Amino acid sequence: MKKLLVVLGVCFLLAAMPISLSVSTPTLKLGSRLNKLLDNEKSEIEEISLPAYDPPEWANGEFAGVWGLDIWGEWHFPAGWMFGYYKRTTSWGYFYAGFADFGVENATWFIQGYFLGPFMFGSLGENEYANDTLFVGIGRYNETDFHWRMMGEVGPTFFTEGEHTKY
Repeated sequence: MKKLLVVLGVCFLLAAMPISLSVSTPTLKLGSRLNKLLDNEKSEIEEISLPAYDPPEWANGEFAGVWGLDIWGEWHFPAGWMFGYYKRTTSWGYFYAGFADFGVENATWFIQGYFLGPFMFGSLGENEYANDTLFVGIGRYNETDFHWRMMGEVGPTFFTEGEHTKY
């Protein structure tokens, strides 16, 4: 009985820690800081022309935004653009996106995976066939915007932020 209580306690802690981080208020303060930084860099970001692709048949929405490094939980200057598609139901979803540095016309990396509420998991890599790594993420989204923080098996922690549109 004691072992069962210990196992249940550890499982609760493992589930509660990421959930408590996702609903903390510092994220809102950092978001306003990022918006100020983006306003200063707006002329550079407006020059980006995202590629025009036909959406895949499975998609029921698309998203576009920026990505950058997330150091010690703080958002820094965006490093590049991203564009992708998602299929979402009320409880879970699938997504696929390409992303690259600012100034690069075509996507050089990809990210794909699943999201369930505030959690995300999948693979991230240089191209569709090799050099990929697994990642997990936590974030939030509403009717128009999203923000995710992702940590790969290898490499730094990233943030992605932008807008999405449902078809």
